[in-house]
Amino acid sequence: MNSLTTTDRLKELLPQLFNTQNLAGDYYLRFQLTNEISGLIELKYVQESLTVRSDRITAVPNLPEYVVGLMSSRNQVFLAIDLAHLAGLAPETVNLRQYQTIVVQTDIDNKNNSANDINLFGLTVKKIEGIARILPESFIQTTGNVPDNLRSFVKSTVIHQNNSSNVEIEAKQSILIDIVQLICSKVSS
Repeated sequence: MNSLTTTDRLKELLPQLFNTQNLAGDYYLRFQLTNEISGLIELKYVQESLTVRSDRITAVPNLPEYVVGLMSSRNQVFLAIDLAHLAGLAPETVNLRQYQTIVVQTDIDNKNNSANDINLFGLTVKKIEGIARILPESFIQTTGNVPDNLRSFVKSTVIHQNNSSNVEIEAKQSILIDIVQLICSKVSS
């Protein structure tokens, strides 16, 4: 009869769960802003990412064109904003059946906020690609391939490898967007 406890058996079967090794790099949410532009947002600002049906977003008249409408999640109501349009690019998420939405909290660095003072925004993007861990030294400070109207909101860029098939390995550039500066400068004005 085997005298191993359940914990011991799990440690044998799943050693990676009990590996205390720290992995290097910071986490970012990667998404498609347009067909040509891939973006990154620091994960500390992301509350959740979700797909929202268009009937769950309420259109509100007399708001700027980049505002898709009002939406709610987790008992919070906030604006849904087309991120590409907000950044001065062509609108990417107009009249869709479903919106790929990144819910961000822009006041995460302000420790004086109470639970009622949370600033949430739903950023609609072309496609949410997932989470990436990127080493700080992988970022480069060039904005050469970034559109002019987006440059002031780009912290840096990174080139990463995409394995789109077993044969083809594609290098892709992503831009790290200063989401707080973008929202505060465009939405608050």
